[in-house]
Amino acid sequence: MVITQKHLYHDGDVQLLGYLAYDDGTTAKHPGVIIAPEAPGLGDHVKRRARMFAEAGFVALGVDPYGEGRHFSDPAEMMRQVELTRSNPQGWRQRMAAGVTALSAMPLVDAERLCAVGYCFGGSGVLELARSGAKLRAAVCFHGELATSAPAQPGIDTRLLVLTGSEDPFVPQAQRQQFEDEMRNANASWEMIVYEGAQHAFTNPEADQSAVPGMAFDPEIDHRSWRDMCNWLKPLLA
Repeated sequence: MVITQKHLYHDGDVQLLGYLAYDDGTTAKHPGVIIAPEAPGLGDHVKRRARMFAEAGFVALGVDPYGEGRHFSDPAEMMRQVELTRSNPQGWRQRMAAGVTALSAMPLVDAERLCAVGYCFGGSGVLELARSGAKLRAAVCFHGELATSAPAQPGIDTRLLVLTGSEDPFVPQAQRQQFEDEMRNANASWEMIVYEGAQHAFTNPEADQSAVPGMAFDPEIDHRSWRDMCNWLKPLLA
């Protein structure tokens, strides 16, 4: 049976409120995954993903990017928070790492089998975490922006998978090429799948409610990308 609950953890003095999902049917240790949410904060989409990961045998922690579990419905305030976070990549990486620390301390988690998955803004966040040199088996970015103000340096231990859309205006071909160049320069182990015709936020049904040009849910590519991620992760977490 999948258990879900709020999970309190900290980044220094900042209180963070995550969403924990796990199957309590066994006492064996599970691989662990942090799941980083879209720009509004920890919401229904990532909570659903946490439950899906739990059903697949993970202990999953949806992480809180802003503190106190804040979730922004006002687009202007949301963008202020996003820009503030992006302006401080070291702080962003530390906030993401706090989720990994909290996850690895859980009794059901095998701390040697950890990964990070993120969606949109959260996808960018897990790439920042990997760039920091975090000790993870893998990190997966779903339709996240790939640019950074602090490019990766040689020594990345985390295997990277980027899943993106060919028609995503937030991740154009030039940005994908820059990311490839960055990863090569850092001697990183990475893969990228570009889904033909997919736009930004293709995994999230809420994308169709945003009225933002270039954002669209695609149920077929959502299904394919989840399958592609699972197949890619399986040997890395064995």
